[in-house]
Amino acid sequence: MSDQGPLVPISDEQAKAIQVAFKAAQEAIKTLQGVGGFLREAFGTAPEDIVAVLGGNWLKVRRAENLIVTLHKMQERLKKRGINPEQVSLSRALPILIAAADESIDELQELWARLLAAAADPKRTKSFRIAFIDIAKKMDPLDALVLEQAGATNQVIIGTIRNDLADRLNLSRDQIDVSLSHLIELNLMWGRTVEQTPDATISPLGREFLKAVAD
Repeated sequence: MSDQGPLVPISDEQAKAIQVAFKAAQEAIKTLQGVGGFLREAFGTAPEDIVAVLGGNWLKVRRAENLIVTLHKMQERLKKRGINPEQVSLSRALPILIAAADESIDELQELWARLLAAAADPKRTKSFRIAFIDIAKKMDPLDALVLEQAGATNQVIIGTIRNDLADRLNLSRDQIDVSLSHLIELNLMWGRTVEQTPDATISPLGREFLKAVAD
């Protein structure tokens, strides 16, 4: 006598849902097959493993498409540096891959690609901090642009420089101020008030973050 209990029949609707989920997973795996060798080399995993953690049904395909864009950007960045990637630990790779799969905005895909490249670069992996992943999850596209520009100028961002930054990035002064405030909250910048004029400067954490994602 079987100890597994009686089989529970499923409805036609449930059967269709299972078929849709299976088809979506197969399509997602097919999408990732093109970088299957790179996934094994850099992350020690296969397309099937990645799809298993993407979740959702039809979202699996969209997430796979997002992920492949980010992986291509990572490959291009490592190739330009002449770097053969070393295998990234799962504690670093998995949260980045999951976050990248959910991202379709170009600036943030670029940010995740840079973090993946940093984690796989033997010259940068020792200085790579897990905190960078949590920080990147909280950043908006404008924050990434403002941080990069602020780091390039290496100046204290006071009123007039904020205006110049807004003109350079074709943004409003309010947008610059909001991003700077958010970057201060993330500890990527330090803020203070001098003679009632708010200013901001790159923090040590901000400099390390920029080093990790720099070309």
